[in-house]
Order: sequence, then C-alpha cells, then structure tokens
Amino acid sequence: HYPMNFVFPSTMIPGALVMDTVLLLTRNWMITALVGGGAFGLLFYPGNWTIFGPTHLPLVAEGVLLSVADYTGFLYVR
Repeated sequence: HYPMNFVFPSTMIPGALVMDTVLLLTRNWMITALVGGGAFGLLFYPGNWTIFGPTHLPLVAEGVLLSVADYTGFLYVR
C-alpha cells in the first residue's frame, strides 16, 4: 500500500480542466488535441507540485539528513 500522494488522481485535474475549456470554446477536436494537449503537458508539473512539493522538505532519520522523498523511497520499496 503506497502513500496517498503517490497514487492521487487529482494530479491530472488542472490540465484536464484546461483541455475541457479549449474544447468548450473551440468545439474542434483537432484544435483541442493540439492546444489543449500542449496545455495539459505544461500544467502537469505545476499540478503535481502541490502534492509532491512537501516531499522536498529536510528530515533527520537515524542521524542522517534526508529529504522526505528519500525517506519515503526507503520505506516503500518498488
């Protein structure tokens, strides 16, 4: 069982909203694919930052300075 921020589906919501807005305004599938798809790709990283940003905070575990992401990676082996 992985932590919720590893499997949270809301990471795609900002890009999907922009893509739906482009489809609503243009009513053209081709323009939506080009413009909306590009916007989806550009908004993917900022959309993820609110969830994955706190994992960059420092943490001292067993006397070693790690980020929360490193420590979580040690706990949840892939």
